[in-house]
Amino acid sequence: MSTRYEYSYLETGHIRLLHILSVSPEIRVRIDVVPLDTDPAPIYAALSYLWGEDPPFSRVIVEPHGRYVDIARNLTVCFQHLDAFIGTNIWIDAVCINQEDDEEKSRQVSRMGSIYERATKVLSWLGPSADNSDAAIDGISNYGKAAVDAGLLDIKKELLETWPDVGDDPANMRARDAVVELMVKANAAEGDADRAAERFPRLAFAAITRREYFNRVWIKQEITLARNSIVLCGFKQTDAESFHASLLFYGLLIVWETNEYRAGRHARIPGPFSIEELMAAPDGPWALLKQTTTDPAAGSAFSGRRKFLREGGKKPLFELLHTSYVRNGALGLRSTKPLDKIYALLGIAADAVESGIYTDYTKTPDEAFEQAARFLIAQGHVDILKWCRTRRVNPPTWVPDFDANLSYTWSDDMGVPLFKATGSKSQPTTLVHEMNGPPPASLRLHGVCLDTAAAVGSVFVHNDGMKYPQEAARQLFLNVKAFLERTSKYTKDQWDDALWRIPICDREYHPTSMYFQRATLERSGRQFELLRTQTVDDEKVMAETMSYQATMRYENGARPILLTAGYVGLGPMETMAEDIVVLLYGGSTPFVLRSTRTRGEYYLVGEAYIYGVMDGEIMDKGLEEEVFTLY
Repeated sequence: MSTRYEYSYLETGHIRLLHILSVSPEIRVRIDVVPLDTDPAPIYAALSYLWGEDPPFSRVIVEPHGRYVDIARNLTVCFQHLDAFIGTNIWIDAVCINQEDDEEKSRQVSRMGSIYERATKVLSWLGPSADNSDAAIDGISNYGKAAVDAGLLDIKKELLETWPDVGDDPANMRARDAVVELMVKANAAEGDADRAAERFPRLAFAAITRREYFNRVWIKQEITLARNSIVLCGFKQTDAESFHASLLFYGLLIVWETNEYRAGRHARIPGPFSIEELMAAPDGPWALLKQTTTDPAAGSAFSGRRKFLREGGKKPLFELLHTSYVRNGALGLRSTKPLDKIYALLGIAADAVESGIYTDYTKTPDEAFEQAARFLIAQGHVDILKWCRTRRVNPPTWVPDFDANLSYTWSDDMGVPLFKATGSKSQPTTLVHEMNGPPPASLRLHGVCLDTAAAVGSVFVHNDGMKYPQEAARQLFLNVKAFLERTSKYTKDQWDDALWRIPICDREYHPTSMYFQRATLERSGRQFELLRTQTVDDEKVMAETMSYQATMRYENGARPILLTAGYVGLGPMETMAEDIVVLLYGGSTPFVLRSTRTRGEYYLVGEAYIYGVMDGEIMDKGLEEEVFTLY
């Protein structure tokens, strides 16, 4: 009877590597110890995969003595798909680290960034074939590789945000034109039954991006630092560049098709479903369209790698936290230990040392979250207060609960604010804050009080994936209208303008962009009138109001508010009469605060949209500066 493999002491600076001998019928390896910090570095692959929480499922036989190491189901299945890597060296944390030795684990985990960065290649194991994933990988290898060859990954992010305007660089314009040719091909194949084999596999591709693998926080580091990355799913594989290019291509394709359809150049509604199929969907068209939606976690993982390889730099902690955890209708990146929500990002954070945050598993999650929040606010990121709605006014209300699903904000796109409510004002260089006393500690921020909430309307509920709630939307419209009728704050033109801007917080999807922009009368004003006066059961109305409908999904849980001085806008569902609305210096939006009944001390309720103050209009109106203590 075989016995368990006994790990010997692993010296600092060394790692274990598995030399794969066989994967079937038994998984057999040889374990070698090599120094990591050598030049040239040892040649090996590193596996990036989902651990899972299953109990031991199978064994890895360690030669030459036939001893064993227990492994879980997901790693067992992965090994069974590694035929192509027999005879090669690979680093796999579950086997290469002695999981029974906490001291060794601490040392090895602190070096994981170096292990993945120095690997010859990183293998990203998504899992076995399922949900037509073979077709997805083939589509990635086809369209994604063509997009890479066209130069799509060479176009900078800021130019993708203004697509199809990519500037006057001839290389960028050639890349755009080549990508548009791919779009024409994909669109034509979608509408032609005889060209089904040429289609971009939209549903299969969207499904593969929703694999649980992409929602594990540690993979963000593993993919980002990989010099050469291979994506494995079942017995199929593709390269990370083609996968990333497919994500960008698919997003641009949807925008381009929508624009072509609205311009009357395409008769077929964009996507794999006909208008008849969308209208007949039992749970409404959004439930069907959700099947075509990619998970933002996949895009976040690959975009971080692109930036790291292209610019040779890491991202700030603020950006990493935003792309990892702020979502709409989807979970952010997950980890078994809440502390890893912060610690797993330190290895790829440009300001990790500056933050003073170090891996310390003796801390509680709240302590680690507060430390991160305090550092970010001291850097000027007052807008992280917009991530706090999930706290539901539970102290510390100013600290985002990174272990929860953080709602996408009403006023950002991709973490970039669309507004500048406090103009050029910023917090003092040295923030005044309390560090002593029982938790939660308080935070003091400078700003001005705009006004007090005099009345609130009903809560607008738009559950993700469900049919557009037209009756609830019309109730929201009526609440806004009633509040506007009670005030003389606005001129007639402003009154008409506010009526359709407030329900969407003054932003819209533009037909030529994947990103939000400030709303326009031509687009959103017209769609508002259709939704206010006609029914979305009408196919034409449904098709022509998709932007306004989609934008209102982000306002789920909002309620209209009327301030004493006559300002009207939206606040969080928890907003009550007598709450105050403030402008905290450095914040791009107003915030709703609730008094603790002690003078100057408040709980944070959440961000607000207030018509007429979003661009710093009142910052020179002589409002008295105050210090607000948040708990």
